[in-house]
Amino acid sequence: MKRLLLASFFLFSAEFLAAQSQHCLADRYSQDTIFTEAQIDILTDVDYAQAISWNDTLHHLKMDIYQPDQAVDPLEKRPLIVMTHGGSFAVGNKSGMAYYAMEMAQRGFVTASINYRLGWNCDVINELPCNSCTNQSGKLNEAVYRAVQDNRAAIRYLVHNAEDLGIDTSFIFVQGESAGSITSLSSAFWSQAEAEAFCSSCLTELGLLDTSGNSLTDNYTIKGVMNSCGGIPNMGQGVLDGHDIPVIGFHAEWDCVVPYGSGPVINCIITCGAFFWVVGSNGIRGQLHQNGVCYQMNRVLASVEHCSGSPPSAIVGKSACFLKGILCENCTSSTSTQMWDIPDCSAGGTISIEENEYQNWVQLNGNRLIFEPKSSVNSVQVYDISMRLLVEIPVNGSSEVQFPTSLRGCMFVKIDTDNSSSEIKKWCNF
Repeated sequence: MKRLLLASFFLFSAEFLAAQSQHCLADRYSQDTIFTEAQIDILTDVDYAQAISWNDTLHHLKMDIYQPDQAVDPLEKRPLIVMTHGGSFAVGNKSGMAYYAMEMAQRGFVTASINYRLGWNCDVINELPCNSCTNQSGKLNEAVYRAVQDNRAAIRYLVHNAEDLGIDTSFIFVQGESAGSITSLSSAFWSQAEAEAFCSSCLTELGLLDTSGNSLTDNYTIKGVMNSCGGIPNMGQGVLDGHDIPVIGFHAEWDCVVPYGSGPVINCIITCGAFFWVVGSNGIRGQLHQNGVCYQMNRVLASVEHCSGSPPSAIVGKSACFLKGILCENCTSSTSTQMWDIPDCSAGGTISIEENEYQNWVQLNGNRLIFEPKSSVNSVQVYDISMRLLVEIPVNGSSEVQFPTSLRGCMFVKIDTDNSSSEIKKWCNF
């Protein structure tokens, strides 16, 4: 009997959690981790697309997927973050975002770090691009276009396989660093027409943004962007218009690789200005503010460091809380020059609760549990969403019990009676 009741408890819990329309849960998606590294499953080298690179070679594009062990995580579907590494569109790989992928997975997200097609006929490792590659500026534009194609192909793949991966496709976020941020921002905000305005030859040479790499046609909506030292290629002020996509930015104010305000990329020498222009993090902040869209801007003062002035752990903490604001529908705009002012966002927000109607001998009223006179309740236990017992409340023949005010978040209340009947209730306190 005890095993049957426990199985029913877990089944009820799974049904409740799967039915939730929000992920605004206490402790989860916050500045602190809730899972250990050992509780994160990693799928490596998942093949999501095949595409021709700049040098006419076929690339099998791969990603690494990080997710809380579905045997441990009580949620059946989790928000997704797709991560794109930096490297001037010429170098790097998916391991460059492994730290962020693991940290955000430990906070409850499903994360995917992707490889994408690299190269634009410029050796950025052994040559200073300004001196040797300015005649290849058009090739750099093509590299950006290819990266956006690959980013969108990766998202289509993940959406298509959402059921197996435990992804809630209602909440998809993108994150990048440097070139990866340019890619993520462009992937989120570009229309096909805006992409062609940036690279007029790309439609003919490379095809549409959303048909490259795989034949999947799954639709999706980006709900937020995490931008580390990136920008959006500048085709005028209309790129962000018509979009309600919040952005959190991290950027050094004197960055000359990708400017904080606006200007050409890779412009660290006075005579260099041949490459495409971007609207950097501060320009994005300004336009989002003008459009009434939520943003957060974290500026590293008096620094020329590109993507190294913002501590990774601070980026994780701030970004997790920013995304939680979106999940809780209370995203707030802010600017900061203090990288370590990480908020405490563990509390979550309000979730509407509907009582189950299995029996009528017990009712929830605020933080009170009221019993019918002849219910003969002998035990009340409160569990968190991980099915961990939080507290057992003595009844002692009383007609009601009161939950401790220290309990915070959404929980399950199990009520046992003398005749072995049980009732499960949902209760949230914020």
